[in-house]
Amino acid sequence: MLYNIAHSLLRDVENVNAFGLFSLIVFFAFFVGVLFWAFQLKKNYLNHMSDLPLDGGEICKSSTDKIQSEEL
Repeated sequence: MLYNIAHSLLRDVENVNAFGLFSLIVFFAFFVGVLFWAFQLKKNYLNHMSDLPLDGGEICKSSTDKIQSEEL
């Protein structure tokens, strides 16, 4: 399916070589990888990271230990 879409997009472009197709494949692979990584993040980790700017720049050892123990 993805091959058909890429083929139809690149069919009308002149002088498209293997480098153009390779860069398109790398782009989509990176994009899918980032989406997969983002959906695998834990809710506790995201909450902790979102609260960091409000902590005044100080790293609280107890909250770091709490998150690490919750991940296990």
